This record gives sequence, C-alpha cells and structure tokens, in this order.
Amino acid sequence: MLSGFKMELVSLQMISLGSLLIFTDLTSSFPAAQADSSKCISVDKLEVHFDRFLERHWREQSVSTHLPQEDDLTCAQVANQMRGGLNSRSVSPWKSRLDHDVNRIPQHIVFAECLCQGCIINQHENLNYNSVPLFAKKMVMNKTKCKHCPGKYKVKVHYIQVPVACVCVVPK
Repeated sequence: MLSGFKMELVSLQMISLGSLLIFTDLTSSFPAAQADSSKCISVDKLEVHFDRFLERHWREQSVSTHLPQEDDLTCAQVANQMRGGLNSRSVSPWKSRLDHDVNRIPQHIVFAECLCQGCIINQHENLNYNSVPLFAKKMVMNKTKCKHCPGKYKVKVHYIQVPVACVCVVPK
C-alpha cells in the first residue's frame, strides 16, 4: 500500500514538473518582439554585412548602372548588322536590362532579354529554332524592416535565377 502512495506522489511530481517546463517554455518564447529583435541588426552592421557579401560573392561581377542604349533594337536590325558585342553577334541576340531592387544586395543586376523568338541564320530570323534565356543561379541578400525594432533590419541570403544570355535551341 505504501508503494502505491509513493507512485502517486512521484506521478504528481512529474506532472507538476512537466507543467512548469511547459509554462516556462511558453513564457520564454511567447513575446514575439523578443524573438524578432534577436535577428535584427542596425544600419551600421547592415552596411558591413553588405560590403563583405559584395566582396565575397560579387567582386568579379561589378555592375555598371550605365548600359548602352539597346531599347530600340529589334531582331531584324541585329540580324542585318551582326557586329559589336557578344550579345549582338550571337545567333540568339539579347539586350541587357538593369534590374533594380533597393532591398536587395546587389541592388543592380543586369538581366538579359532575348531580342528574337527564333535564331539568326544567314542574317534572317529562322523560326524553326528558338532563342531562350540562359539562367545562372546568383546569391543575393535581402533586407526587411524589423516589425518591433524601428531602424533595424533582418537579412536573408537566398538564390535567384538571373538570365545572363540567350542561346539557340531546337524547339521542344
């Protein structure tokens, strides 16, 4: 009979201990502001992170914000000329567009846009083939404002697919 009493006492103690653990776990993780602010960094630290990130991952891919005027180029014009840079001499010519995002590092990334649906064969567009963008996976950082800490930001690193050129392919 005494052993039954000890078991009940042990069971009650375990339940009480379990309740305390659950209660303290809930109270320590409940304030979202506290959890949110632990990952928030100041603007000064943000600049240091960005500079280091650019140096490590984008050093050899410096982006000029001054791209040549290519807005008015058409596939037919490029097919007739076939001179200039690699993008104009390709059988799948492309133009460059500057993509801008103030919350991304780097803020400016050059995106390729195909000028033709088909491919340039003998200085004419041949629709028996397709010009398609060629993508490269690039690492970027994004910043978002912290909800509960004014003037601080969260930083997240992820990959994006960047069209870097166009290539000529046989249709699917």
